[in-house]
Amino acid sequence: MTRRPVVCAALLVLPFSLFGQDSTAKANATPFHQGQWAAQFQAGAGFGSLGFIKFRSPTCALVLDLRLGGAHSEELTTDSSGANRFAHLNSNAFTQVRFGWRQYSGDGTAAKVVSHYSFGALAGFNHFASRDPTGSSQTNGWMAGAFADVGGTYLLTSRFGIGALATASLSYQNSLGKSSLSGRYRDWSIGGSAASASLVATLYF
Repeated sequence: MTRRPVVCAALLVLPFSLFGQDSTAKANATPFHQGQWAAQFQAGAGFGSLGFIKFRSPTCALVLDLRLGGAHSEELTTDSSGANRFAHLNSNAFTQVRFGWRQYSGDGTAAKVVSHYSFGALAGFNHFASRDPTGSSQTNGWMAGAFADVGGTYLLTSRFGIGALATASLSYQNSLGKSSLSGRYRDWSIGGSAASASLVATLYF
């Protein structure tokens, strides 16, 4: 006797619950689909990157991002006889890989604007070398840490979108170096970067 009202109440609440879940799913729907791939090109003030996106669902994806950078410069001076002489050399290079999850949110399957946020792990290597007439030094190091970002994309077409991304990271760095003046040395540091903005172009397949 006492079970009947409970069962009736459950039957009344269930359709509203299912409707609420369906409405939420539709409200956050995106034009993407499970198994879809995308390539992401990022250009910022410091460096650019090339990333790959694998959608696990219309609103969730795996992100792999590769960042490369480096520079090399040499300086020559002219002595009193007019001959060029070596003055200074600087060389540096770094690579960084980021891997994580990205969550998307849109306003329907025909959405032109989608927002997203990501979080995950990062790892990288760096190299620096310097030389002048008084001596030389060289440092090689590695880093590991975590990152998070938030951004949005405007879909110009179903295959191409442009947007902006703000990223922050925290990492541990360890390096080993040698100098012609002071010999070998090792140092480490823990640091991070505040949110840095960059422009992003994404190509969907």
